[in-house]
Amino acid sequence: MKLFDEKLPFLKGNFHTHTTESDGQMTPAEAMKAYRQKGYDFLAVTDHRKLTVPQSGEIPEGLIWIPGTELDYTLENQVCHLLGLGIRPGIEKLYDKQKGPQHGIDAIHACGGLAVLAHPSWSLNTTGFMLELDGVDAVEIWNSVSMPPYNAARGDSSMLLDPVFAHNRLWPVLANDDTHYYGEDFARGWNMVQPRARTAQAILEAVREGRAYCTQGPEIRQITYENHQITVETSPCDRVIFYSNRVYSRGRCVTPENGTYACWNVLPDETFVRIEVIAGDKRAFSSPLRTV
Repeated sequence: MKLFDEKLPFLKGNFHTHTTESDGQMTPAEAMKAYRQKGYDFLAVTDHRKLTVPQSGEIPEGLIWIPGTELDYTLENQVCHLLGLGIRPGIEKLYDKQKGPQHGIDAIHACGGLAVLAHPSWSLNTTGFMLELDGVDAVEIWNSVSMPPYNAARGDSSMLLDPVFAHNRLWPVLANDDTHYYGEDFARGWNMVQPRARTAQAILEAVREGRAYCTQGPEIRQITYENHQITVETSPCDRVIFYSNRVYSRGRCVTPENGTYACWNVLPDETFVRIEVIAGDKRAFSSPLRTV
């Protein structure tokens, strides 16, 4: 089984962006122009608790706009932020902060969207809390603004998510900027997606179906799973790491052949494997792959 379709191009995009319609420092038109100039093919505008709709002529040529929002909840010793991607109008009327995150997930689904758990490390989310959520469609493994100089270094949620994946919640992972300042939070993590059409719906379907990875720079060109072996083809890199539900397995940190090829023999008790590709101080992340 090849994870990626060799006939489909990858599109680059960000699923978490704020504008002057909430607490971002660029207007929707300025934000979309800035991302398009950086070579992005799609952008979700996810202003807080509302659906921001671009005005006529604001979407740059070649950029696919994905309607979105961010819902927030304050809990005991943690918070929960949820992205609603691909939503229809009406989320403002359904959002009720007092009813909690599960109500928010259900509201996003009622508006036709994907519910994404945002920056769980920044939010101090616990394993138990995340396992209680029903209907999460994806999760942020990397969040750029959750890093210095804007926040303490909680942008990386990878170690927090492995216990969740070990409990069979194999959510697709996303790397997003959560752009507010358009400075050091801008264009630092992105998603590479293989949709079957250049539409917002097709992009979100590709995420749901697994034709995607996310990155700070390195490329994951193909992942193949056959005969209990996973092989990974990458851009030139220093190391490939195979994470799973096993606490320890010898040889899971691999120096790639020719810098672009690595493999892992899946062990009998491994229920999932996810892959990180490391090149210098940059990483790429695969979603967890079910191996049973």
